[in-house]
Amino acid sequence: MIRLLFVGDGERDAAMNPPLVEVLTGSEVEATTRAWARLNVGKGYERKLRFAIRQARDEGLEGVVATVDQDKSSGQERLRELKAGRTTDREIAPPLPAALGCANPHAEAWLLDDVVAVRAVLKLDTDTVIPSLRKTKSPKDTLTGLITQSRRADVSVRQVLAEIAQGLDPARCAHKDETGFAAFAQDVDEEIGPLT
Repeated sequence: MIRLLFVGDGERDAAMNPPLVEVLTGSEVEATTRAWARLNVGKGYERKLRFAIRQARDEGLEGVVATVDQDKSSGQERLRELKAGRTTDREIAPPLPAALGCANPHAEAWLLDDVVAVRAVLKLDTDTVIPSLRKTKSPKDTLTGLITQSRRADVSVRQVLAEIAQGLDPARCAHKDETGFAAFAQDVDEEIGPLT
């Protein structure tokens, strides 16, 4: 079991990202989660990541997984800040694995890209249309709509998202380069993979 700190935009990321990392590493994860907004160390993702890495060290965790959303055009700048924070931390302290990712436009796109996992978890009829990522303006809204109309509508959205993430197969994700999932998976492999 790998003990990791996950930092993301909120409850949905906290639900999705640990099982995604389990899928990518093939290892069970014990997750501690925090939201970017709760890291009260001033502005800037570089500073916030360095603070998160210090927290993980202090808590005896083995690594950090930090994600941001593309949201309009600021995501790649945030990812650059995260990478700078990881580099700066490694210049002043012993390296702690830190996998970084930027979801385009948000992490729900990573899940929606595997229509097989979405259909199976939501128990959708075979004639239910799951829009292609290229045909939806908001994967988050599309996935929420599919959940609402599914046989799983009475289950918490967080639980359903976690289950879809657990069932995700990266080989079925046709748009993983566009969504940022491929780059995230590579960073998880390089940073967290050696812990397994």
